[in-house]
Amino acid sequence: MAGPSDELEVARFATLPEGELAVSFLRQHGIDARLPDRDTATMNPDLLFALGGVRVVARDTQIAEARRLIARMRSGEFAGDDAETGEWMADATPGRIGELEDAEITGVMSHAKKAGAFIVVLFFVVFPLAGCLLMMLG
Repeated sequence: MAGPSDELEVARFATLPEGELAVSFLRQHGIDARLPDRDTATMNPDLLFALGGVRVVARDTQIAEARRLIARMRSGEFAGDDAETGEWMADATPGRIGELEDAEITGVMSHAKKAGAFIVVLFFVVFPLAGCLLMMLG
């Protein structure tokens, strides 16, 4: 990865998700881009307005191409027909829309998240309530 002295600003975006999409878009096109303001935007999003948005930076050797790609992206050149139809949102195979199997739905509540939720409830709800009850009885 390039150091800060090797990088120049490609563009600024109002929100973190917009900046992350731009970085993904640039990386898909072979540009080594990153978000130096990601931590600030995550921990204190109110500062984004004061900072002028989220910066997307790239190597100085790729800056011209990166800026051209962002300009083309902002003009809507890469928007396809699926943007208006919404076909990208679901599998358009007949009989399959809205009928996903449980095994096809991933990432919503994996086993680790379920275990974490159980532990949080146990330590922050059950144990404190049991301690209060024991103090009242004893």
